[in-house]
Amino acid sequence: MNNKINQDQALKLIREAKNILIAPSSPDGDSIGSALALMLVLRRLGKQISVVSTNEVPDYLQFLPFTDEIEPELASGKDFIISLSTENADVDHLKYEVQPGRINIIVTPKNGQFGGHDISFNNPSANFDLIISVDTGDLVQLGALYSENKSLFENTPMLNIDHHASNGHFGDYNWLDFSVAATTQMLTPLIFQLDAESDEMLVDEDVATLLLVGIVTDTGSFQHSNTSPEAFEVAADLLEKGARQQEIIKNIFKTKSLETLKLWGRVLSKISYLPESKLVYSTVTLEDIADTGATMDDTGGIIDELMSNAPDAEVVMLLKEKEPGFIGGSLRAPGKLADVSEIAGMIGGGGHKKAAGFRIRDKSFEEAKIIAIDAIRTYMNDKQGVTEESEGKMFPGLVVKPAKAQSSIPAPSPGGEDMLLQDFRKRKTPEEERVQDMSVKFFQDTDGQDKTVGEVLQEMNQDNSDNTDSSMSASV
Repeated sequence: MNNKINQDQALKLIREAKNILIAPSSPDGDSIGSALALMLVLRRLGKQISVVSTNEVPDYLQFLPFTDEIEPELASGKDFIISLSTENADVDHLKYEVQPGRINIIVTPKNGQFGGHDISFNNPSANFDLIISVDTGDLVQLGALYSENKSLFENTPMLNIDHHASNGHFGDYNWLDFSVAATTQMLTPLIFQLDAESDEMLVDEDVATLLLVGIVTDTGSFQHSNTSPEAFEVAADLLEKGARQQEIIKNIFKTKSLETLKLWGRVLSKISYLPESKLVYSTVTLEDIADTGATMDDTGGIIDELMSNAPDAEVVMLLKEKEPGFIGGSLRAPGKLADVSEIAGMIGGGGHKKAAGFRIRDKSFEEAKIIAIDAIRTYMNDKQGVTEESEGKMFPGLVVKPAKAQSSIPAPSPGGEDMLLQDFRKRKTPEEERVQDMSVKFFQDTDGQDKTVGEVLQEMNQDNSDNTDSSMSASV
């Protein structure tokens, strides 16, 4: 689907809906902050709201308000309803008895009689009139909520709100903005508009904090390259509404358990650098998790730590073994050359130019690592135009004037640096006369007469001497 809408159209859909399911992607600061902020505001407007995530909220986000309101599954998803029509008989009393392998439900009528035609069965989903996905690039990211309730998603209008450039446009309505740093940055003006139209205050300190946490986490506390003036402006507006910035910073960036620190130490000790691909990467295996007593949630933030230790890298990767045969990868682009969303796309993932991710299934950890590194190497070789001849150049930007057709001097190799190195090496020998004769000619005077390196350097020394004499004369 590709039904793109804007903020006003999204607002109209939300106003008209009465019973809304909000579905965040794999829990992080932006997805959880977006879902809970929307939940609080829309409930205050009298709407029935359910937030469902089949993935547990990470420990580092448990400080956020109302995380206990997130349901692990649809409330009615497992209910099986047996309906009995009372058109032909009234119920006197009801009981049930449990037998091996079965349950008997016994209904005694007051009058008349019940028959098989009075019984019906149902396994309903909740009667939602709108599903809102937030910070979700693909329905697969919703996990079991989607895979176990596909009929619900197929039969209920869906509003897809996201800021990832790789978004799959899977909604019936897609409100997408790839220029913002976080989904909460998109939602803030929408929620502020609802607040301005309402008789009661919708945006309190809790809502402001939930909106701010998405911006803070997705910008790395305003350190990533996706931090824009608009992100600062929205954050300032939220601070004016009472957002608890220091609480966010303390819990997300400054509070680490001993197990987390052990895991980080192990991962950072495994940093590898592939200079030809300008790739810095490290790995987290299930063995690392077990040995340190940490959880996979404790890997949050390691990718940013890798970036701070990779000043020359164009691509930074953290490869995580989430379970046997299921490997996830996070990618960052600290430089200007790489677009990691393109790299992730080569492996079936997606994201932004500066931050992206991918998943590899049904492969061993080593196989997945080879797949990821090969994709990065292929991409970076193409970006850098790497050839066997161009690697290792000393002066890659040097422009050389070609030798004359009749000259006995061999044509210089691309760049000219080989000739320079030959000349410099010969200069270190005592055979100055031989150096003068054999030095490679790569400068040419305006009258067409070739000059050697030695002659040019002599002229430069003479010019410097003349300038010094002139300066001394002027001072006298």
